[in-house]
Amino acid sequence: MKKYIPEHKVQRMRNLATKKFGKKTKIQIGYGNSTEDHTEGDIWEEKGKKWTIKNGITQSVTKLDSVRQSVLMPLVCPNCNVKRMKGQLDKLFWRLYRECSDCKISEETSLKIADKGKYLEYEQEVMAANLKTYIKDMEMLVADYVNSSNRKGYITEAGKIEDWSKQDTVKLSNKIEHKLDDLRKNLTKIVDKVHKD
Repeated sequence: MKKYIPEHKVQRMRNLATKKFGKKTKIQIGYGNSTEDHTEGDIWEEKGKKWTIKNGITQSVTKLDSVRQSVLMPLVCPNCNVKRMKGQLDKLFWRLYRECSDCKISEETSLKIADKGKYLEYEQEVMAANLKTYIKDMEMLVADYVNSSNRKGYITEAGKIEDWSKQDTVKLSNKIEHKLDDLRKNLTKIVDKVHKD
């Protein structure tokens, strides 16, 4: 009994023996995708999606790529192009100032040495920005407290329902808002007082 070996398998063995590894062994008829050759850095759209080639790898382009790029810390400081950014301190300074810790510290030190008055102004600006951020955080906390306190009751860990609507939340939130208004009005006075201390 003779075993039948298909012609395409025989042709494949011939191609392997003659080291023609990529040569086709079958003829295929039908519809296919039109392929375009793309090079490194090209951006194209296919089937409603954007694509690009980075480092030889085809990747999809998303809306969050710019955000992802801004969060990633580079290997070397872009300001001095010398220091490797690898420590926790560098991570913090990259998030805050977009440079390594050495650059920021040397900048502040040179500012202290060059002109004491300019450094004091810089220090007050930083403290004022911190206080403004603190005030915004407190406003959000007050708004969250007022929204959560408007509920009729809370369930404790023991499963009991406690009614907190008896507390005067409006009075408390108004008091907190008044304190925040005072903070906003006296922001420069507070910065000056903190600086003197």
